[in-house]
Amino acid sequence: MIFAMVEAGKPMSVICIELGIGRKALETWIEDQDRPDMIARARAKAADELACETLAIADNTDPEHAAHARVRIQTRQWLAEKWKPSVYGAKQAQVQVNIHSMRMDALRHAEVIEVELSTGQDK
Repeated sequence: MIFAMVEAGKPMSVICIELGIGRKALETWIEDQDRPDMIARARAKAADELACETLAIADNTDPEHAAHARVRIQTRQWLAEKWKPSVYGAKQAQVQVNIHSMRMDALRHAEVIEVELSTGQDK
């Protein structure tokens, strides 16, 4: 039942209220055995549902309610990014800088210039 509620995108506070249990009791139950993995899978399914909801909201919005719809869409996008970052998270570009290689290139360049200057060649 709890996993179904999580898959439906319900916040933990709402789940606690609906089940009549305290937050600490719910957290203790979740941390037991492999439930954290099961909760993560349920959140991932909820992220997919939220992504579908954003399309429905955008498709059914009229110009008068565009600002309200934008907030609803952005909230669902944010949750989807947190719950399933591998699919909905922002991709970060990786930059790799090799200082040693850059230093060696600079030294080679300096040697070439030094040789050209000593032989009187202009480039």
